[in-house]
Amino acid sequence: MSQVFGTPRLPAHAVARTDRLGRAVTLAPVLPERRAILFTGPPGAGKTRELDHAAELAERHGWTAIRVEASAREPLEHRFTRAIGADLGKLRREFGGFRVRKLRRAVRDLTQRQRKVQHGAEVRIGGGPVQFVTKKQWDATPLDNLGTTLHDVADRLGELSPDRPVLLMVDNVDAASPYDLAGLSELAEHLENSGRPVWLVAAGGTMTTSRLLAASQRMPFELRELAPLSDPELTSLLTVPLDRAGIPYEQAGVSSLVRSANGDPGRLRTLADTALSADGITAGGAAAAIERVHSRSAVLYQARWDKSTNPQKAVLAAVAAGSPLADIPGQWQQLDEARQELVARGLIRETTDQPTITDPGMHSWLKKTLTQPAPHLPHHPSLAPAASITSAASTPALTSSASPVSTVSPAAPPSPARTASLASTSSLKAGAAGPGWTAGRVLGTTRAPSYTVDRKDGEGRPISLDQRVPGGTTVLFTGEPGMGKSRELDRAQGLAAREGWIAVRVEASSREPLENRLIRAISQDLDTVREHFGASAARTLKKDLDQLAGRTRRPQAGNEVRVGVPGAFQVVAKEQHESEEPDEVGSNLNELADRLGAISAAKGEPLLLMVDNLDNASDRDLVALTELSARLEQNRQPVFLIAAGSNQTTSRLLEASGGQAGIETDVVTRFDIRKLEPFTDAELRPALAEPLRQAAVPHTPEAVDHLVQAANGNPARLRALATTALDLADPTTGLTTPGAHQATTRHNESSRPLYEAAWHNCTPAEKSLLAQAAQTTTGIPLPPATTSRWPVESAATRPLTQGLLRATPTHLTLADPGLRTYLQTRLTHAAPQPTNQLTTANGRPTPRIPERGDRSLKLNR
Repeated sequence: MSQVFGTPRLPAHAVARTDRLGRAVTLAPVLPERRAILFTGPPGAGKTRELDHAAELAERHGWTAIRVEASAREPLEHRFTRAIGADLGKLRREFGGFRVRKLRRAVRDLTQRQRKVQHGAEVRIGGGPVQFVTKKQWDATPLDNLGTTLHDVADRLGELSPDRPVLLMVDNVDAASPYDLAGLSELAEHLENSGRPVWLVAAGGTMTTSRLLAASQRMPFELRELAPLSDPELTSLLTVPLDRAGIPYEQAGVSSLVRSANGDPGRLRTLADTALSADGITAGGAAAAIERVHSRSAVLYQARWDKSTNPQKAVLAAVAAGSPLADIPGQWQQLDEARQELVARGLIRETTDQPTITDPGMHSWLKKTLTQPAPHLPHHPSLAPAASITSAASTPALTSSASPVSTVSPAAPPSPARTASLASTSSLKAGAAGPGWTAGRVLGTTRAPSYTVDRKDGEGRPISLDQRVPGGTTVLFTGEPGMGKSRELDRAQGLAAREGWIAVRVEASSREPLENRLIRAISQDLDTVREHFGASAARTLKKDLDQLAGRTRRPQAGNEVRVGVPGAFQVVAKEQHESEEPDEVGSNLNELADRLGAISAAKGEPLLLMVDNLDNASDRDLVALTELSARLEQNRQPVFLIAAGSNQTTSRLLEASGGQAGIETDVVTRFDIRKLEPFTDAELRPALAEPLRQAAVPHTPEAVDHLVQAANGNPARLRALATTALDLADPTTGLTTPGAHQATTRHNESSRPLYEAAWHNCTPAEKSLLAQAAQTTTGIPLPPATTSRWPVESAATRPLTQGLLRATPTHLTLADPGLRTYLQTRLTHAAPQPTNQLTTANGRPTPRIPERGDRSLKLNR
C-alpha cells in the first residue's frame, strides 16, 4: 500500500472536523467546560482518529491520558486496570511514589470482590491414637469491604495534579455491554459534579446515544457528531500529500476520486492508493481505480447484504432503486427501525429528501444484483433422473506448532463433496489402479497434492500468499467447502518454513476458546521463540501467556490459636477467609499481539498467526479476532493474522466487530479478503491431467473432461472422483471414458449416506429450496428486489455455507451434481409442487416434503 497518504490512524494530512451545522468537533488545547464528550458517527467517519488527536494533544501539553477500547468480552474495569497499571511507572516518575500510592490501591481494588470470612471454634479432648473433636463455624463476612469503582479511580487520578488535565478515553463504545454503558454514564455524571480536572472522551456509532439512554435513562455527554467531509476537504486530503511528494496528478482524476469517496476519508484513501499503484491519478487512472475497488469490494457488499434483516433489505432495495420508502409494503414501524439501523451501519445516509446509498460501489452492486428477471420454474408433478451430468457455468507470512484438529459443528455439517473426498482417503493408500501406480502416488495427498494449481482472482492477481504479499495485516481466505482454503494456509505455512519465520497455526472450535488454542500452540513453540529471539524474549512471552491463561482463583488463608496440653485437651479459635490477593484481570489477545509485535519488530522478522475453519468459531472468538485485527493494524508491526472460513464468515465477522450493538465497524473493510471461487473447467483440468501425465497413466481426454465436468469446479470432489476412477481403471487401458462414467456413478452411490445425512439436517424451507434447485440444471432464478426474495435468501444461508447450494448473480444452483441426481431420484414419486416463494398462497409455510417410499430417513441410514 502506498504511504503517500499515510494510514487511517496516521494520515499524511488531516483536516479539522465539523458537524452538520459547521461547528468544530475536534478537541482544542482549551478543553470544554463539559467533562464528558462523545464523538458519534457511522463507521469510517473518523471517530477513532479524533481520539488519536486527543492523545496527541495530551502528549504535547504534558497531560495524563489513559485509553482503552470497550469490548463485549470483558468489563471496562478490567481494561482500565491493565491500562493504568501499565502507566504506573510513568506516573511515579512524574508525581512521586507517595502521591501515586492511593491510585495504585484504588486500581488494585477496582476488580476486588467482597472477601468471605468465617470464624470458628473447636475443642479437642484426648490423646494417643484417638481424639474427640467438637467444633462450630459461622459466617463473619464484613459488609464494608466492597472494593472501589471507576469513580474512585478517576478521583485519584484527578488528585495527582489539580492543575493538569487527565483524559480518560474509551473507543468503540458500541461494543460495550449495557452494564458498561450504565457505568460510563455514571462516571460522566460524577466527573461533571466533582469539579476535578478529569475528562471522559468516548467514541461510538450513531446508535450509541440510544443505547446510553436505554442503559441509564440520562445523557451526561456533550455529543459531537462527525459529518461527512465536504468535497473541498476531501480534495485537500489528496492534493496536499501529492504536492509534498512531488507526484503529478490531473484535477479531473482528483475530482473523480472525490466524488466516488462521497465524503468518506477512508474510502478516498483506498481509491487513491489503488490509482497510484496502477496508472496514477489521471482521469483514466481514477476511472480504472474506482472500477477495481468496487470489484474487490463485492465480497464485502455481499456480506453486508447477508447480514441485513428482511426489512433492512427492503429499505436498501428501495433506496437503490430511488423508490419512495412509503411505497414499501409492511409495517412502517419495522421499516423505520430498519432505516435507522442502516444509517448506523453506514450503508445509507439521510438527506433532506430521500436517503441515499453511502457507497457508490454498493449502490451499483445493489442495482446489478437486485435487477433480475422474474423467476420461471417448470410446473411438473414429477422429476426424472438426469441422463447425464452437465458442466457448471462457466506479504510476508508465518509456522505452525499445532496440528490442525478437524471438528464439525452440529449446526454446520460438512458438504457432501468434501466429506466424500475425505471418505476416499483409504483408497489412496490401499487401492491399486495399475502396475506401479496407485491413486496416492498419482494424485498425492489432500494437503500435499502432486500438482498444485495456482489460483487467481478476477483481476488475474495470485491468491496465494507465497505469490502475492498481504495488502494489510489481516488476510482472510473465503470460499465454498472444498475450494482449498486450508491448502492456502498450508502454502503460507510452507513459505514461513522456507524463510525461517515463526508461524503459529490453530483451528477454531466451538468446544474451546480461541485463546486456549493459541496459548497451547505458542507454548509448544517457545523453544523456537528462544532460538529466534533469545531467552529474554521467550521468558517475557511465557509470562504473558500465563496471564492470558489465568483464571479467577479463590485461594483460602486462615489463622488459629490453640490453648491447652497437646495430646490431652485443647481449645482452638480460628478464622478462615479468602486470600488478600486482588482478583487477576489477566490479559487478552491484544496484549499478546503487542508482545509478539515487539519481539518480531526487534529482529525485523515476520510472524504469522493462522486460524483455520472460522465457521466453527464462536461469536465470542470472532469478537476477539476483530479486536486482534484492529490492534495489529494499529501497531504496524510485522505480525500478520491469516484466517480461513466460508463465504458467510465475512458477514459473521462484520456482526462480531460491532460487539454488543451488532453495528459493524470498518475494521473488516480493511481485511485483505481473498475469495476462492469455483474453478472453471479449464482451470481444473490440469489438476488431473498433469498428475496422470507425470505418472504415465494411460488416459483419454474425454475421460478427463467428464470427471472435470462432474466435479463442477470443486477440487475436492475432483480428487474423490479421480481416486474412484483410478481404483476402477484397467491396468492396460488406464482411464477411459466408460471408466470415468462408471466412477462417477459409483462415487455418487457411495456418497448416498452423506447426501441423506445432509438432507436430514435441513429445515423444511431448506428442503423446499433444494428440491426446487434439483429440477433444472440452471437452478432457481432469484426473484427481483421484492419481499418474495428475502425468504429465499434466508433459507439459502445454511445450504450456501455447507456447500449444498452455489449462488450466481441470477440463480441458486446445486453445487454437487451428485446431490442433484440423488434428489431427483429420491423425489421422483413424491416431488413438491414448485413455487416461487417458500410460503403457500394463504401465507402458511410450505408443507414438509414426503420422504421417498414414505419411509423414515433413519431407516435408510
